[in-house]
Amino acid sequence: MKKSRRGFNSDTENNKVDMTSMLDIIFILLLFFIVTTSFIKTDSLEVSQPTTHCEKNCDSQSQPLILTIDAQNQVSFNERIIDVEAIQANLESQLVNDIQAPLIVRVHADAHNVTMVSAVDQANKAGISSVSVAPWQD
Repeated sequence: MKKSRRGFNSDTENNKVDMTSMLDIIFILLLFFIVTTSFIKTDSLEVSQPTTHCEKNCDSQSQPLILTIDAQNQVSFNERIIDVEAIQANLESQLVNDIQAPLIVRVHADAHNVTMVSAVDQANKAGISSVSVAPWQD
């Protein structure tokens, strides 16, 4: 019988490692992760769908103002093309007739977001209380 340098027996018949305990631990950890991830509740945001019935101010005769931004980022108001910087002045001139008039900003899918944000910002500066943004295609 030979002995190695450290005094261990060089025979490999007793050098087997029992993996049963390690496999049990792995399966217990796997079950733990499966059970804990199934109970995690994700936070969600409740979004209300638009409806066709009127909820408030139904008897008012306010016609909405419509501002259109086309694919070339041209802004149209009252069927005429206006400059982006002139949106606030044009809206203020229309609010003289009806101070409660809502604004609908129709934005083409190919328009830049900067134009839409500028239009909404100028509408807020003009004093419009209700601004809606709607997608629009040709």
